[in-house]
Amino acid sequence: MLTRTGFRFSPRGTYAACLAATEPARWYVEHWPLDPAEPPRPVPGLAPAGPQAQTLPLDDGGVLLHHAGPDRHEIILGRPDEPARRLATLPALGLQLLPHPSHDALAMAITTRSDPSSTLWQLGLGDAVPRPVRTVPGLVIGGTWLDPAGHRLAVNRAHEGRLTCVAIDLETGVLEALWPGNPSLRLLFAVPSAGLFVVADDGGRVGWAASPGGPVQWPADLNGPHNPWPLAADVTGEQVAVRADGGGRSHLLIYRRHTDTVVTLPLPPGHLGGAAAWTPTGLRFAFTGPDRQTGIAEVTPGAAGSFRLLAGPTAPGVTAAAM
Repeated sequence: MLTRTGFRFSPRGTYAACLAATEPARWYVEHWPLDPAEPPRPVPGLAPAGPQAQTLPLDDGGVLLHHAGPDRHEIILGRPDEPARRLATLPALGLQLLPHPSHDALAMAITTRSDPSSTLWQLGLGDAVPRPVRTVPGLVIGGTWLDPAGHRLAVNRAHEGRLTCVAIDLETGVLEALWPGNPSLRLLFAVPSAGLFVVADDGGRVGWAASPGGPVQWPADLNGPHNPWPLAADVTGEQVAVRADGGGRSHLLIYRRHTDTVVTLPLPPGHLGGAAAWTPTGLRFAFTGPDRQTGIAEVTPGAAGSFRLLAGPTAPGVTAAAM
């Protein structure tokens, strides 16, 4: 029986990766080419210890695997047609991987220590040896780039008993609270060039602002029943894809912020994953259903009946939800 979990997309949505297992404790990393769509295949040399590992697919076809140990964390680079390479082993309490917007960087790693502090490491191209960039007090959660060069990173930081959203200037080390008047806000994701910053507060309310520190709108349709949760936005920042779970299935909503309206896209019965990518051809997400094996689906908002599976598994009997 095949299980899949932990789907993530590359920054442009051209590839996806997930953790897969055909039996307990036999996990591996699957690579999913999507342009054009091809069946997924295992990445040689990437052997996660379990479903708690994380992957980061890259737009060049590579996959980074973060393997967590008790107090040390490994970062391994794999490609479908090349031997895997261990890039680093970092001592840390925790580690997360973020894509990097710059063309001369592979990714960003953020490690946390118990003091508590967080160190940001840049993985460059070539040998990709991590280079420490900044260390900030507190524990950093998540990360959203605020500029295309990768100089400013917005993070949610737990520090002195509070979780706040701050921007880190990686060149100067200066930390700036993004919503000083509302410190409970967390940034979920953003399209800075389009003036869209999607946020949530301590109570789980979801809203958006046109600029960091700007007033937040709290649309009723983003805070209704069935726990709606934003997944991704298009490049214009006008449309936000929202997952809503209810009645034993997921629903896909498209919120159009300038008209403050919501439309529900037709989907077959099933469940959406927690990650999505909005590409020029449509919105991509992991999907599993009672009569469908787990795969990557794509819909085109505004096109009726546009749901299609881009890539599906090669083995029958997929049981895991698309998480």
